[in-house]
Amino acid sequence: MKTRVNYTILFIMLFNSCVVAGLGLKDTINHSMIYAVGVGMLFLIGAVISSIREAKRKEEAQRPRIN
Repeated sequence: MKTRVNYTILFIMLFNSCVVAGLGLKDTINHSMIYAVGVGMLFLIGAVISSIREAKRKEEAQRPRIN
């Protein structure tokens, strides 16, 4: 059985982990929050793209097929 991975949730969790890592390293690395939010934004863009692709896939699956 093939399992489908929900990439939108994965990207959002990666964004959250970037922000947490940035907060955890704020006293160790200079500008760590700026780096973390920058990388996190890339993950949020990935979440939006994967969400749009999934919505298009579901819309095509619900469209009636004409043979």
